[in-house]
Amino acid sequence: MVHMKFICFFILILFVGCVSNENVVLVKQIESTNSIVLRMKKDKNSIFSLSYPLSFKIKKTDNRDIYYAENSYLFQNKKLSSGTAACYLKTYDEDNCLTSSYKVFNGSILYIIDKNDTLQRNLSGYYQKMISEKKDTIHVALKEFNRNFKENIINNFFEGDSISLHFHDRKRWIDVPLRVSFN
Repeated sequence: MVHMKFICFFILILFVGCVSNENVVLVKQIESTNSIVLRMKKDKNSIFSLSYPLSFKIKKTDNRDIYYAENSYLFQNKKLSSGTAACYLKTYDEDNCLTSSYKVFNGSILYIIDKNDTLQRNLSGYYQKMISEKKDTIHVALKEFNRNFKENIINNFFEGDSISLHFHDRKRWIDVPLRVSFN
């Protein structure tokens, strides 16, 4: 009888101790309404960086206090990596606490492209426009960019990137890995 109580107690502890973080946070990548931003090098010899907009809808599925903390961005093409400042996400109200309703997080991915001859050739029209208008930055509509450069730039250089969103509930980390979509 003592063994049966011990076994029941052990099973109870096992079930209570195995709380899952599965589906505690739901994330959907959505189409961004922001533009691509191209920035010229200081010496104006080439386009230095391309900032690609990124948006997610995020919500929590239980009553814990959960907040978005940070992300880890993994470049498929490491030569375009901008290092630790690769991707940022923020809300309009700058409140990273999740709710039971979807909250939109907007941001961008920063690609360093000044040493890539193929990208420079593909974006030469924008470079010429920046030179003629004497601008060091130009904004390009996301739909226009995707339509014009899906094959030459997105499929060859960006496709395959991934991101891991890191959330915290004041006790433990909740990581949500995702493949980034460039559609």
